[in-house]
Amino acid sequence: MTLKMALCTQDDLSEAIKLQKREQYEEERKKRIFNAKQRLFGLDLDTLERQIREKKKQESEKLECDKRFEEQEQLQKRLITAKEKELEKEKRIVDSDLNFYRCRYQRKDQRREFDLNDPNFLKKSTPVRIADADLTLGVSSAQIFYGEDLNKSDRQVRQREQQRAWLDQQVMERKQAEEARRKADNVYMESIWCRDKHLEDMAKSDHRMRHQIIHKIRQFNINLAKQKQENRLRNKQETYEDDMAEIYNMLSSDMLTENPDVAQSRTNPNKKIAFMYRGMTADELRDFRKGQEQQLADTLQRKTEAQLMDKQWEQYAINMDRTLMHKQIDMDRKHKQQLDDLVRDNAKLAIEQDQQRKDSLEKLSNAVYDDFYDQFNKTSR
Repeated sequence: MTLKMALCTQDDLSEAIKLQKREQYEEERKKRIFNAKQRLFGLDLDTLERQIREKKKQESEKLECDKRFEEQEQLQKRLITAKEKELEKEKRIVDSDLNFYRCRYQRKDQRREFDLNDPNFLKKSTPVRIADADLTLGVSSAQIFYGEDLNKSDRQVRQREQQRAWLDQQVMERKQAEEARRKADNVYMESIWCRDKHLEDMAKSDHRMRHQIIHKIRQFNINLAKQKQENRLRNKQETYEDDMAEIYNMLSSDMLTENPDVAQSRTNPNKKIAFMYRGMTADELRDFRKGQEQQLADTLQRKTEAQLMDKQWEQYAINMDRTLMHKQIDMDRKHKQQLDDLVRDNAKLAIEQDQQRKDSLEKLSNAVYDDFYDQFNKTSR
């Protein structure tokens, strides 16, 4: 397609190419639609079924992939849940041990300054005056003032002893706890060692069993190879002996020694053994030549009779072909005459139908002529 313009721009060329492609596509579509042999009615079932199979295959693959991802996700969730439970259990154990230690060794009454903050201090303290003969009273019999600590030195000694006892008890309990922990670690390590030892023994046993099996297989293969080698050598020796015996028998046989008596058959005196027969005598050759001449004469006679019979059959076939050809010509002439009569009758009927249609169209007000039908099937749309 070329544009009849003095100057064409790029847009004009693009538009022209688009128009050309559209016209070409329209022509191809006309050829497909108006071709009765290639036109398809309805849907392309094969393509739809192929698309459905592909869609189902993709969906099945997607479902399989989702299923695998879901199983992996469930496995990871189970592992995470088990790990969280284990951590929570360990945390509860640690918190329980910590609370037990605090309740037992870190009570308020065990604090160093508990005597200063003791709510029952007044209940535990001694009265200011025990009796009239109280040695703590002064010369003027004045009462001891509140706040004085008369047993300070003794109290401090007892407190130091008590602190020392507490520290010794804590050290002892700490040592006992360390010893218990050490024993637990030893038991745990011993159990791990036993497990590893058991696994190592199992691995060694498996390795030993595999080694024994491989050794037995290797030994079996070696014995089998030796047996095959012995069989091969024995077969080779037997074959060699058989060949030597056959060679000896062939060299000493009647065929190579050309013994004429062995060619005579024992079941039929007039028959010779073919592979032992070495030739005929002069009389036998003369009789054989006479028999050949007689067979040749008989063969010529049969051939002459067969040629005569073939000629008679050929003449008969020619006569039959001539008769059949005459009959076929008569049948073709009658058939042609019938076709001519049929064509003339159809022509008369067509003229009558055309005249009848024109008469009926003249009677109708909204008659449909050939121009109405000629406007269809012009485009592919």
